[in-house]
Amino acid sequence: MPKSRLKCKKCGAVFQYDALVSLVHVGPYKAVTCPACKKTSFMNVYNSVKDPLTWPPEEKQQQTASEPQLTEEELEKKRIEESKYEKT
Repeated sequence: MPKSRLKCKKCGAVFQYDALVSLVHVGPYKAVTCPACKKTSFMNVYNSVKDPLTWPPEEKQQQTASEPQLTEEELEKKRIEESKYEKT
């Protein structure tokens, strides 16, 4: 079965669904657990939604926002500080 893009009815998260086997199903509707809110609901796994993926959240954006831009001198000091704790 090809991957489907599903939208959670409870939290609205859009995620990829690619499970091959589902024990609980009614026709095309299968019991799917949302990875975002961890709640289970029946979803039509054969019809994919067109919305962009929202799960998993992009970690790159979170990391760059939390780490401020450092000058070259500060980067060098940070590199030296981190190298003190490296195992040789």
